[in-house]
Amino acid sequence: MASKQRLTELDALRGLAALAVVLYHYFYRYDALYGHPGLAVDWAYAGRFGVHLFFIISGFVIFWTLNRVERPVDFVISRVSRLYPVYWFAVALTYCVVSVMGLPGREVDSVAALANLLMFHQWFGIPHVDGVYWTLTVELMFYVWMFGLFLFGLLKQAERIFMVVMVADVVVRLSGSDMPPFLNQLLILPYLPMFTAGICFYNIWQGLQTNAAYRTLLLCAVILGINHSVSQFALMLLIMLSFWLAVIRGALGFLTWRPLVFLGTISYSLYLVHQNLGYVVIQLFYGQDWPAVAGMITAMVLSLLIASLMTYGIEQPVLRWVRQRYPRRPFSPQTSER
Repeated sequence: MASKQRLTELDALRGLAALAVVLYHYFYRYDALYGHPGLAVDWAYAGRFGVHLFFIISGFVIFWTLNRVERPVDFVISRVSRLYPVYWFAVALTYCVVSVMGLPGREVDSVAALANLLMFHQWFGIPHVDGVYWTLTVELMFYVWMFGLFLFGLLKQAERIFMVVMVADVVVRLSGSDMPPFLNQLLILPYLPMFTAGICFYNIWQGLQTNAAYRTLLLCAVILGINHSVSQFALMLLIMLSFWLAVIRGALGFLTWRPLVFLGTISYSLYLVHQNLGYVVIQLFYGQDWPAVAGMITAMVLSLLIASLMTYGIEQPVLRWVRQRYPRRPFSPQTSER
């Protein structure tokens, strides 16, 4: 079993991923939507790949969790209690603030807001209360596939099964065709290499089928290279290398810095509330002719404050309540789950 330090580093990586996504949205994405006159934003583009780091972490943690559960209902309770309560609060808060303050092109009606509470509303063509929720649909689809493998006793074959799916997708692409959009979403093909990489890292971390895991990691890298530009591919390789150095080798000790670990603790809540609420704050500063950077700093501080209140006021109390009433619920030791 790996040391506590390495698992702390895993939490810190989650915090860095959240921070990267926030910077991407406040600088690069906001500029694309509404404009940041005279402000350099291109440097923040790389932050969008924080989502890919989240997917690697999910592959690692979900595979870890399923290897520890005794009954299928254990996993369901684990996921629902972790994801939904704080998400429902984020949906309600974001909908109310955007409805009152306004945010051009990002408002939704009350029916859509209620449908957002499902978390898989995207499958019905219902708009998001906050655009960041698209990744939750991807995550849920990954959970469904992993849960299915668990039910049929195929969990240990996950690497091979996903490898077959990825190779089939590449063959179709190289033949000049594309997977149907529905199948592309159902199989989460654009992101499957990252989830699979997380599973491989778990097996390497545990010393299980290490050679096979490294071969699958190489395949994941090749597929990423086929599907992305050179610069995007380089960023994804850097993310995978960083994960390997931090979790497998324990070579990034600076990640145990408390502020980074704290960011990891509140990362899920921060991810849920930072975008549209932050945009509202930034637009308010622009409307008053105040410095845009000051608006982004204010948005960041406000998002961190709200995320902290959500984590310690909703997420963690709910988990403690579930622990007390459902002692068999699987919790990954020494690291939070998303």
